[in-house]
Amino acid sequence: MTFRDYSVYETTDDKGVIKILHCNERYYVPSEITWLLKSIGFKKTDIYGCKLGAYSRNDKLTPEDFEMFVIAEK
Repeated sequence: MTFRDYSVYETTDDKGVIKILHCNERYYVPSEITWLLKSIGFKKTDIYGCKLGAYSRNDKLTPEDFEMFVIAEK
């Protein structure tokens, strides 16, 4: 499993021009984020859950969260 998603997104801009985006997205799990941050010198990493833009240190990360709130200390 690579956690990679390939997709094509088509939309029309304000001038009526059709735009086609060929997307290549990579998703990360908390253990990968923690490892990556430690590998570049961060000492402490906290990861919280958030509800689409509602970032808070009070929300525990759950499998239902679409976004993660990461705070790292160097």
